[in-house]
Amino acid sequence: MRATVDGWGDVDEPGDLFGRTTVRWHPNHQWFDGDGFAAHLRSTSLYAALEPAARDALLAAIADRIRTRMGDKAMRRYLAVLRAGRRRAQSSSNA
Repeated sequence: MRATVDGWGDVDEPGDLFGRTTVRWHPNHQWFDGDGFAAHLRSTSLYAALEPAARDALLAAIADRIRTRMGDKAMRRYLAVLRAGRRRAQSSSNA
């Protein structure tokens, strides 16, 4: 669960290999026109797996909807998550 717009902060249970870790989340977005959004979808495995005729008809309908109902602008949101921590020193019994 995200606590603030600055990220989750410190994480208490990083496991045995790491000391305390910090997690940060970085939201981002990208704007597409109708044709660009359809091209983006075409590159994903979900749409690539469709039969070509069905895929082409579906993506044409999506592009048309974006052009005619959304002012030819559609936004795609992304969230990158980074977890960083320092590796614990190995004890002599683990060496």
